[in-house]
Amino acid sequence: MKIIDSFYHIYNRGAHKADIFLDRLDYERMLKLLYIANNDLAFELSHLPENIFALEKEKPIVDILAYCLMPNHIHLALRPRHEYGEKGITKFIRKLATGYSNYFNVKYDHSGTIWQGTYKKKFVGDEGYAKTLINYIHLNPFGIEEPLLTKEARREQLERAVKSSTEYEYSSLRDYLGIRRVQSSIIEA
Repeated sequence: MKIIDSFYHIYNRGAHKADIFLDRLDYERMLKLLYIANNDLAFELSHLPENIFALEKEKPIVDILAYCLMPNHIHLALRPRHEYGEKGITKFIRKLATGYSNYFNVKYDHSGTIWQGTYKKKFVGDEGYAKTLINYIHLNPFGIEEPLLTKEARREQLERAVKSSTEYEYSSLRDYLGIRRVQSSIIEA
């Protein structure tokens, strides 16, 4: 898969470092939101078919190049669409974060924000850094298995990190490896 020229690394975590995904259904809701919120049209998930990934994408706001959903944070690699520019990223993240917050607050009888402030955004324009970042996003799940390892130790255990991360369902790594899944339509290959 070709790494795109320039894009943004977007990330955020739960307020007070709290988990934002507490069960499988939470992850699945965010996966659905990644797909359906990437649209200039309004939507209501309760009025959509069960397999929303089968819906044709109309007016996408951004290209989602990679993602990883971790228990208490998210990583996204997004390229703004020309017609929206950088404002498209803000629009997409607002729809995504609001949609998920509403879901979380209702499901868990929670009130207030679940996110630690506004999302963070870093421009990625260098091909070498782009590859490093995509690898970082995709290998993030190894941190669940080995949370105390230093960055250097993780690099030394690359084979284990790849195996562990390949088995993780809530990232786009499998899509990069050519493993087709229902949610494969989230990313732009």
